[in-house]
Formats: sequence, C-alpha cells, structure tokens
Amino acid sequence: MQASFDPLWRRLLDGGVRRRPARRYLAELKDHLDDLIAEERRAMSDPREAETRALCRLGSFEMLADAMIERREFQTWGRKAPVAAYLIAPSVALAAITVLTVVSVVMTVKQLHGASSAGALPGWVSEFATGMMFFSHAILPVLLAWALGVVAFRNRSALLWPACGIVALSALGSIFHPVLTLPTNTTRGEVSIVPDGIATFAVLLAVAALPYAALLLWRAARERQAA
Repeated sequence: MQASFDPLWRRLLDGGVRRRPARRYLAELKDHLDDLIAEERRAMSDPREAETRALCRLGSFEMLADAMIERREFQTWGRKAPVAAYLIAPSVALAAITVLTVVSVVMTVKQLHGASSAGALPGWVSEFATGMMFFSHAILPVLLAWALGVVAFRNRSALLWPACGIVALSALGSIFHPVLTLPTNTTRGEVSIVPDGIATFAVLLAVAALPYAALLLWRAARERQAA
C-alpha cells in the first residue's frame, strides 16, 4: 500500500468497511494507479507530473471511499448492526458461558459426591467450585469486554455502542454472581445468584474499559502527531 493511500485506508475503516475487502480494494486501486502512471509517463517526460495526472484520473479519495462504503456487504457487523454486535452478542455469550460453567461444576460435584462412599467431597472441590464461580462473574466479563474493545478499535467503530457493551458486561458480571453450596452428608447442594454491590460494578467497569480507553488515547495521540 502506497503511503498516499493511508487517508483512504483510514476513511474506509471509519466508514465501517472490513479490513480484508479494504485491503483488496486498495490493492486494486494501486494496480490501476500504476497502469495510469505508466500511460501518463509514455505521454510526458516529467514523472512527478505523470503521477499527479494519474491521481486525478483515478478520482478523489472521498469519491473512491464512498463507492466502497455504500456496499453493505463489505461493512463490519459493528457498522451494520451495532446493537447486536456490541451489546446483545457479548451479553448472550456471557450468559451462555456462565451457564455452561455452572452446569459443568455442578455435574462434577454430583459425580464426585456420588462416587464417594462416605458422601464426603475431596478437599480441593471447594476451591475449584469457588474459583470457577469467581471466573464466571468477575474474569469472564472482563475478558469479553477486552475482546470487544479490541474489535471495536480495529474496526474504528464509533464510541457509543462499544462503550454500552462494556458497561453491560460489567453490570451483568456484578449482578449475576453464582454461588455454589456444596452438598454434605446431611444437606443437598444448591446454586444461588447473589448480586454484588456498586463497588464490584465500578471495579469491573474500570478494569474492563481500561484497555479500550488506552487504545483510543494512543490512536488519538498518534494521529495528532502525524498531523
């Protein structure tokens, strides 16, 4: 990609075009520009003027970008359906993985409890269950938020919906805190949902949003330096 095509590259990403079709489009434009430059050089002796005339024949970057941005089949899901991509899908993924985690832990505990002749569980089961519950409500939302932020940053998405998605994941993580009570010889085990307070939400939100905020600040500083 020629350096002169960098503004067009950024314009395509800002317009929601996926990276792969954007790269392919710029490669095709570069090949076409090379052909135009070759034609102009055969017609004149000044190479710099030949490239200028070739760029004029190619068209303005705004026109070239608009022609690609209008093609919805080349746009990211974050551009076509931002609510689904940044809000609904991550929340559903968090809920589904949490349910699978809790079910897996419960099935493991039931199997170990049934296999024990005395009905006593191994000592490591309590730490294992507590760790998996902590993962599902504290670590998993942060990991999903980090992934969401990276995708939004790479696609140069507008701030609104990625930010809403990060807030939603942090809120869900603080509200749906599964707690597993292990079975004993005389009691049955159970799973309950214990919502955490605002402090947990604030901590999750800060940790979840930090990488995305840092990436946005880094890009803004880099673009100011380039300007």
